[in-house]
Amino acid sequence: MAYLTNDGRVEHPDEPTPDAAFVVRLLRDQFPDLAGHYVRPSNASGSSNWVFRVGDAYAVRLPRSDSYTADLLTEAEFLPRLAPYLDVPVPDVRFLAEPSVAFPRPWTVVTWVPGATPSAMAPPRQARMAVGLGRFMRRLHDVDTFGSAAGPERWGYRAGEPVTDEIDGWADRAARLLEDIFDPGQVQKAWRRLRDVPPASAPPCWIHTDLSIENLLVSPDGDLVGVVDFGGLGIGDRSVDLLYAWSMFDPSARDVLRSESDTDEATWLRARAWAFVGPGLLTIADYRHSMPDRTARLTRMVEVIAEEVGVPLR
Repeated sequence: MAYLTNDGRVEHPDEPTPDAAFVVRLLRDQFPDLAGHYVRPSNASGSSNWVFRVGDAYAVRLPRSDSYTADLLTEAEFLPRLAPYLDVPVPDVRFLAEPSVAFPRPWTVVTWVPGATPSAMAPPRQARMAVGLGRFMRRLHDVDTFGSAAGPERWGYRAGEPVTDEIDGWADRAARLLEDIFDPGQVQKAWRRLRDVPPASAPPCWIHTDLSIENLLVSPDGDLVGVVDFGGLGIGDRSVDLLYAWSMFDPSARDVLRSESDTDEATWLRARAWAFVGPGLLTIADYRHSMPDRTARLTRMVEVIAEEVGVPLR
């Protein structure tokens, strides 16, 4: 039996949570050549997909709910077309599996991209990562869009505008939900200042839309060595790819990112507005009990952003 959650996801509560033995059975049914490899859960599992390592070279990605299937199919269709133009390793989608009685959604086998998720980086490592990330953005944003349509109707809200009536509503909702953390009046005051953004200064382009630390891989020195999870791919305003700058980097590294990505003032202000509500306040409200580390990081992010417009949130 399926039901619709408050945030619009379709859930199947009677489905078992996949484990390694279950993934082996899936592989045996559709890709038997991989079924003999050592399968184990991966720390890369997130809110959208269960991820399992398959040997040293591959990973299986299983959408957690029906509403994440479209993201998986987007990655499978478009990432192979974009990858040759990028200068950082990304997953190679090797197999797209069909839904079955065992698992009712498509799933993929992708190559495993080595590297470590960045955390607690000293300023020199932050700067090195900012260089690589900025250059990656420039390469992605320069790839031809192959005549595909742009905008939220095709790709979802992050391919649209950073300020809409819907996002205003999210800001109001988050202010109420987080009143035990932030002063609701201060949240609304900060948003009024942040939402006054200029129009986009460049044509729509390919955007990753989720360049958070969970989807970036670095070397011990801080060099960017991989980008993963392209399920949010779209064609829209490039500012959305900069929104996590305020959660990952100190002011100096943010300046490096801005320079290496060739970001102008209009795009930077739009990115800051993107960051505050959806990925910031609303994500804190939705995940603060289930993902405390992410919540702590995003709490710091929204406070830094609000301080930039002269509004303390507490």
